[in-house]
Amino acid sequence: MNPAIKLDKIDYHLLELLQTNAKVTNAYLSKEIGLSQAAVFERVKRMEACGLIKNYYAQLDTKKAGLGITFFIQISLASNKKPHIDAFLEKIDQIDEVIECHHITGSGNFLLKVISRDLTSFQELLMEKMSNIEEISNLVSMVVLSVVKDSKVMPIPMPDVA
Repeated sequence: MNPAIKLDKIDYHLLELLQTNAKVTNAYLSKEIGLSQAAVFERVKRMEACGLIKNYYAQLDTKKAGLGITFFIQISLASNKKPHIDAFLEKIDQIDEVIECHHITGSGNFLLKVISRDLTSFQELLMEKMSNIEEISNLVSMVVLSVVKDSKVMPIPMPDVA
């Protein structure tokens, strides 16, 4: 977290509430926090303006959305030189099925989270899109059998604040 951002206990409580349900109203937040709606609005806007709150979105049920299978793909690049990494990242950014891309340590360079309709669609993704990325030297795919925990709520460490 940016050390220049000064948060108090009320800000932390607001962040907890918004992470749990971003659709809550300022009236609800005001009641839960014990401040006026205007004060709550100003605090939230301040956290948005400084970049602490980056976005709001709806979390979809993947199966109901027709996306029945999730994979993780560990990618090893042929070169660790910046131009190759940049080219890889630019290409990955163009693949809608890749919903997360993490630069990692260990035996690979990147870990991708990929979502697809079914196994056939995933195979097409590998054959038609991933195999054309020349920066990739090796990839290992893993099928997600079930999701045990899928929380988007971050455990924000609250320092001793006033």
